[in-house]
Amino acid sequence: QALERIGAPHKIIFACDNGERLINIDYSTEFEKVKTMSSVLEKRRHVENLYAQHTRQTNYVQKSYLANYQIENDNFFQDVMLLDGRDFSNKVDLFVGGSPCQSFSNYGKKLGLEDVRGTLFYDYARVIKEAQPKIFIYENVQNLVNHDNGQTWRTMLEVWQSLGYVLKYSILDAKDYNHPQLRTRLFLIGFRKDIYN
Repeated sequence: QALERIGAPHKIIFACDNGERLINIDYSTEFEKVKTMSSVLEKRRHVENLYAQHTRQTNYVQKSYLANYQIENDNFFQDVMLLDGRDFSNKVDLFVGGSPCQSFSNYGKKLGLEDVRGTLFYDYARVIKEAQPKIFIYENVQNLVNHDNGQTWRTMLEVWQSLGYVLKYSILDAKDYNHPQLRTRLFLIGFRKDIYN
């Protein structure tokens, strides 16, 4: 949305979200299968078939995303845990996303990296390592930096720092940017070191 608002030319290479649908599979085994497949299309179809076999739920996030953004249906993927970032190596300038916030929010159970949703952060970082975008933006709730007395954020920063990016982060509030709401969020931006001035 921000790129559209400022009129910056862009193309969405891929998007990924499972729409909070849970499937009971051996993710390690399935991801090993995915990595041996020869084409992106074959990998995507394999994961879609897994979801079709294991759940009848609709991915409403996908429906909403495809209705609001210019992206080919073949470029929407179902599960970050089964997404092979190597398929997008050096094809992505800006990688934007995050991991579910419920694990760190003041309103959740605050299980952090002990919650399966919290561990999706590791897959987000893995995709960055594999795809090597020039810049990435990670967004989550403000409380992430305080969760578990700051230990969760320190662990995450160690992972971010291992990726080879110059990191900048800040807590921003929507009210300071002409939006009529109090909405504080953590934004972390990583600049790949070979392009950082």
